[in-house]
Amino acid sequence: MKNTRQNSKYPKISIITPSYNQGKFIERTIRSVISQNYPNLEYVVIDGGSTDETIDILKKYSHRLTCWVSKPDRGQADALNKGFSQTTGDIMTWINSDDVLTPGSLHLVGDIFRSFSEVDWMSGIPNTIDEADNIVYVGPRQIYIRSFIRRGLYHGGALGFIMQEGTFWRRRLWKQSGRLIPTKAYSLDFELWRRFATHAYLTPVDTLLASYRLNPDRKNADNHTRYYQELSIHHPTITRLLMQPPWWVARWVCTKLQLFPRVYYSKQHDRWCYTRGRMRDPFLRGNYPKVNLLETSGNC
Repeated sequence: MKNTRQNSKYPKISIITPSYNQGKFIERTIRSVISQNYPNLEYVVIDGGSTDETIDILKKYSHRLTCWVSKPDRGQADALNKGFSQTTGDIMTWINSDDVLTPGSLHLVGDIFRSFSEVDWMSGIPNTIDEADNIVYVGPRQIYIRSFIRRGLYHGGALGFIMQEGTFWRRRLWKQSGRLIPTKAYSLDFELWRRFATHAYLTPVDTLLASYRLNPDRKNADNHTRYYQELSIHHPTITRLLMQPPWWVARWVCTKLQLFPRVYYSKQHDRWCYTRGRMRDPFLRGNYPKVNLLETSGNC
């Protein structure tokens, strides 16, 4: 009973790890999740029938997993849909079998969703690690314009990517968006974000929540061309070169003036704060919640 009461203070977080022959890294992925000792965690691993050491690793940690299965599937989207269908958590995400969560991220995510009811969907600062877990790149603080996400402009060739690792959302948003990962080979998260943007703002969180691994064997290591072909985007490199300079300026101005929703750490108040932003997204039409002048929660 004591543990139940303690866990009730934390929203349940459901995490899926889709896997196939990532025995080299999956133990580090699993440990990055379970070592945080988040008290209300639902962690499911869906493996596609690996033939390497993955199964031995899953058996080793089976007592810390909610469940795991290893049998052939129809790819990553199929694995994720199978996994999410078995979960009940209020907060949802997935972490691929070569990526990792950053220490303490789950407690922070739980606190943010518990404290700020307006946050339905959030993402941390993009960053990458190498095979030895060294951080080799940390991106800038992001801004996410909801209508631009809906229109598919965050494809990497214009305004950058919305990184899948470190992105969390509420189950109510999942239900509103169809309760299904799009059946795409390379752009499934891109298409899911477009669906989410119909119903909610993506709130950036000014910290690292998870890391993307520069794994030479990852699914999309040599498939950027196929990714853009799947999206019917031509000449992404040229588009990126033209768009990046003005976008960097726009991002700096919007961040400085706090024009869009954001979760940030206030040194003055020694706590995490949320701002709704000064500016309503002017590019969306429809009956959406009005965003007033700068408002913050938590007395920040």
